[in-house]
Amino acid sequence: KTSHLSRPRARLTAMTPRFAWLLVACALATGSAGGARVNPLAGRSLLELRPGVSRESKTSLGDWMADDADVLYPRTLHSVVLPGTHDSGAYWLTKQTMPDAHFPPPWATAAIAVAEKLGIPVDKVITNWALTQGGDVSAQLHAGYRYLDIRAGWNGTKWCVHHAEVGVPVSFVLSQLRRFLEKHKGEFVVVQVSHLDGTPSEEETRALKTTIAEVLRGVLLPRAVDVDGNCSLNFTIGEMVSMNHRALVVFGDGDYGEKDLSSKKEKLSKATRDVADDFLWPPRLLRNGWADTGDPSALVGYARAQTIAFANGNASKDSGATLSKLSWTLTAQVGTVLESVLPGRPKTLRALNAKVEPLLFPFARESVQFGCRTSNILSVDFATGSDAVTAARLMNQIDVARKCVWEVELSDE
Repeated sequence: KTSHLSRPRARLTAMTPRFAWLLVACALATGSAGGARVNPLAGRSLLELRPGVSRESKTSLGDWMADDADVLYPRTLHSVVLPGTHDSGAYWLTKQTMPDAHFPPPWATAAIAVAEKLGIPVDKVITNWALTQGGDVSAQLHAGYRYLDIRAGWNGTKWCVHHAEVGVPVSFVLSQLRRFLEKHKGEFVVVQVSHLDGTPSEEETRALKTTIAEVLRGVLLPRAVDVDGNCSLNFTIGEMVSMNHRALVVFGDGDYGEKDLSSKKEKLSKATRDVADDFLWPPRLLRNGWADTGDPSALVGYARAQTIAFANGNASKDSGATLSKLSWTLTAQVGTVLESVLPGRPKTLRALNAKVEPLLFPFARESVQFGCRTSNILSVDFATGSDAVTAARLMNQIDVARKCVWEVELSDE
């Protein structure tokens, strides 16, 4: 059946010869486009259950996990949904593109070609599609988001966040996280540091690890990997909060969800292993779900399929080894950037994602009706205007013993 989200594409009429040539030139330049357990804090007073709860204002969501402790604390990370931000550090970007980039988004090359042919500064095009958040990391955390996606690149002198262009120093982002955790002692945050770009040396990469370990000293969850290379996340959230291990940092690049490191690489000798490695989890801990589409209806269909797959995966024997992440984001495609010069087309990533933001909460509400959680992490762009926190808290109310029946309902259509 036809989705109510589908929209007729505007016809490319009245195209000038110059713009038609530009489309061809750019196209050639870019190519084709876990279960509940006994609450370890049970029996303690509400004040004790929410240690150090801070109340800045009635609208702050800085302590929502502590507020929902009765539901969240008895569970492991495998049985909850944490709202997160995609490209968390891309809220402010310089005009500098990431040097020696190994992870350039495909649309960036198209943006450069468009800017050059139109005779305008490259950043005037790239920045519109590279900015993914409207507030800094502190604002994201206070808005309730508990997963941070930090893309770290070496710009030649220091580690900075990046998304096509270079942003603020990674150390600044980590410091904001540290200050938040010191003030909100009942909260738990998952951080992913990846897309290590800019051709850093081993020494520079080691320095990044050391910075993470030093800034977050005392709140990091120690890495737990068995002899077979499987990650072990068996503590409940309440147990981790009580031990003050409230930041789980995933570090490095690789095929998320796969054993990207061989057993030989996993068994690093004490001579070559950094102390920071004891607190940095491998990238295979996270299984990434990303639609890579600019079409709202395609994203909704993908999210539904991923939700069903996530429900089925929870019963697998290795479900305790990974966390599932679903990105509720629309992605700029090469064609999206090329067509942005046409009247009525989105000219920024914010405008593109405005098409899908209103669809998240209805989707979450429907998934709850079928007893389904979408994932362990629900990641969004422009988070301060999203319903992701409300959606996650709603899905966390689903009993862990309840079976997701969405697949059965779909098969009857």
